[in-house]
Amino acid sequence: MSHHWNQGHWDPPATILVVDDSGLNRKLLTASLAREDYRFLEASHGREATEILGRHPEVDLILLDLMMPVMDGFAFLIWRMDNPEARGVPVIVNSSLDDRESLTKALAMDCYDYFIKPLSSADLDLVLPLKIRNAVHSKRLMADLRAKNQIMAGELELAARYQQFLLPKDAQLPGLQAAWLFRPCRGVGGDYFDFFELPGGDLGLVVADVSGHGVASAMTASILKALVPRYLGAHESPAAVLEMLNEDLLRLTPADAFVTCFLGRYDPRERLLRWSLAGHPSPLLQDPDGSISHLEQSSPFLGVFSNDQPLLQYLDKELRLAGGQRLVIHTDGLLEVPDPQGKPMGPGRLKQLLEQHRALTAGQLAEQLAHELDQCDGDHLPDDVALIILDF
Repeated sequence: MSHHWNQGHWDPPATILVVDDSGLNRKLLTASLAREDYRFLEASHGREATEILGRHPEVDLILLDLMMPVMDGFAFLIWRMDNPEARGVPVIVNSSLDDRESLTKALAMDCYDYFIKPLSSADLDLVLPLKIRNAVHSKRLMADLRAKNQIMAGELELAARYQQFLLPKDAQLPGLQAAWLFRPCRGVGGDYFDFFELPGGDLGLVVADVSGHGVASAMTASILKALVPRYLGAHESPAAVLEMLNEDLLRLTPADAFVTCFLGRYDPRERLLRWSLAGHPSPLLQDPDGSISHLEQSSPFLGVFSNDQPLLQYLDKELRLAGGQRLVIHTDGLLEVPDPQGKPMGPGRLKQLLEQHRALTAGQLAEQLAHELDQCDGDHLPDDVALIILDF
């Protein structure tokens, strides 16, 4: 038997299972297709076909008669629909039944094509070989796509595990309690957040949101993960670090990528927070009495304008924090989370949740917000969600 060259590799000959209670019909089909270099398996009824499929997963196509003893073609098709591996094998129905109702019933059961017996010489020479070549090509193409999808799914799972590994670890932070929440809308996400100790005892804080979703955004988030701690460890000014990150992103990422970012450093000895924003949602500051204010600042995204543009200006701001205050830094994906009725959370609902649960610890509040995400109507969140909760 010869093999066929296909996209850089040799395909083995297709295996065709002929299911017909008439030995003469089986021989007629196999003989007429012998020149096409196929490998044939034969079954006299549907039950025998199920047994052959169990032993020969390499079958590429089934030629199926409808009227047979033991298990007819319709019963076989019902069995096939309940068996995912068999359902991946295309079926061409052949039958002497020429009534439209029977053919319609068979085609509705996920059959690829059909022909009616008896076959003319033209059917045997032209029509049937073409139908079979198309069906085999379709099956192998789908199998190739499934294999590639499995590889991609495995790589995405590995990337998601790696991203989880890079999330903040439990840390003993002087004078405060910290909790966080991260939910990518796909296996990997473009939101990046972290808190880490800086030289001299300060605490670095960052929450960033990369445009887009998935692997490309996660790669940009990894660039930030590598740069932010080093830059913030060497520079007192968060605004100066944002300028450095801006130039790096313009150089290292595609032109249509941009990043919003909150960047801060907290001095626990002075209880002083110095921070700067780059197009990011304003963090929420909750006082012990439950009242909520914003750390507001207007500034452009990262990765859009070069630092010499007049529009670009990142500023440092300072805030001295008191005991009992809570700081919530989040990406805009949190505000887009829909409730079961499809209404986005929005700033109003988020404030309501903070006021309602102000007696909870940072960790308990993160769990409550996770519960809100679990109420999302649909299979996926509309955007990545990341937040850090700090109780001072």
